[in-house]
Amino acid sequence: MNGESAAGIEGLADRSITVYEQGDLARTGVRGVDGKLGMAARVRAYGGILVIGVSGSGSEFERRPVRPGLPTIDIIFVQQGEFAYLEEGAWISSRGPLMVAPSGLPNRVRFNSDWKFVVARVPRQMLLPFVPMLSDQVRIYDELTVPEKAMEAFLEQSVASEQEVSEGDSHTVDRMVLEMVGSMLRGRQGESLPKGSPHAALRDRVMIEISSKSSDSQIDPARLARDAGVSLRHLQAVFSDAGTSVAGEIRRERARIARSTLQDARFDDRSIEEVAQQSGFGSSVSMRRALEDIYRLSPRELRNRRV
Repeated sequence: MNGESAAGIEGLADRSITVYEQGDLARTGVRGVDGKLGMAARVRAYGGILVIGVSGSGSEFERRPVRPGLPTIDIIFVQQGEFAYLEEGAWISSRGPLMVAPSGLPNRVRFNSDWKFVVARVPRQMLLPFVPMLSDQVRIYDELTVPEKAMEAFLEQSVASEQEVSEGDSHTVDRMVLEMVGSMLRGRQGESLPKGSPHAALRDRVMIEISSKSSDSQIDPARLARDAGVSLRHLQAVFSDAGTSVAGEIRRERARIARSTLQDARFDDRSIEEVAQQSGFGSSVSMRRALEDIYRLSPRELRNRRV
């Protein structure tokens, strides 16, 4: 987290309990599409993790993160209400009780009735030891497992409590939520390599490097192998065993940052070339190819499809 708390990195007040009304939410990057949010949120920060309780009436709102490409993952338990989310220009409806989504990407959600959900917002980097190959797509699940029901109840109780917690207790809750989320994602994504294996540990370290340095155009598989103290061939074999490649993960992470920037109206004054450079791509051509391969959309289409 580079010394910043979860609350601070999200642009929130740096205290353990924060209640947000409409004006407060607007300052964190959330806005009502019709001018009215019709929602309120309660946030608790536990170390690097935010637990958020949100509710409201039928409304449509859009979230534009404080920082483009913010590497966090939202685990969302929908407790009331049917919703629809905008994905590549199309509205997708769902009644699923569980949604997993990258919270660093702009998103737009529509509710037609009263709604309520509880969220665990976890830094992507904290989850890499559990599931290094985190998906960049919204995933919705129709049923909750028994451990997921227990996690939902724990999160709801955590965010509703008025009790202040000590730094030590905050760290304990942080670890508990991380373990629950990590285990859930590991099971949902079918992670094959056992946690703690030498190959998994190496891959985890390199994925953390990719996540933190992908915007550096000088980062490549050979440099990552040198920094990890292994041969390039060995590192490539480790990633191949997991069904991916070092170069592919670098490219995917850069594409994620580029997509986030292109879909944020605050950066409309940046040219395609500038976005490519700041995302770590060597040229706008390489960025365009990556975005079309991964998202099936060009840079211009990504900007046009954000609404």
